[in-house]
Amino acid sequence: MEVKVKRVTGRVSRENTVMNNNPISNERHISERIAIVNSIIARWKDLARRNFINTHPILNLDDFEQHWPQVLANFFLAETIRVARALELLSDDRDN
Repeated sequence: MEVKVKRVTGRVSRENTVMNNNPISNERHISERIAIVNSIIARWKDLARRNFINTHPILNLDDFEQHWPQVLANFFLAETIRVARALELLSDDRDN
């Protein structure tokens, strides 16, 4: 019995390679990701500010600004736990 093996050949574009040596392209991607993270943090801060005002109407926003770093740390912790749980579900029944 003879088995025929078809070889797939072709050029791989540089954009699809793991190591992209174009620093301008990398900087653009990094700045885009930083902008996305900053917009997410701004959305979280707005949400936290609204919750703070609803929960503590007699306090001023200076108190919120004082507590914001800890609130942000709690948001990051909660998001990390959420993602870890989601990844755990994906890795069930795998030998990772």
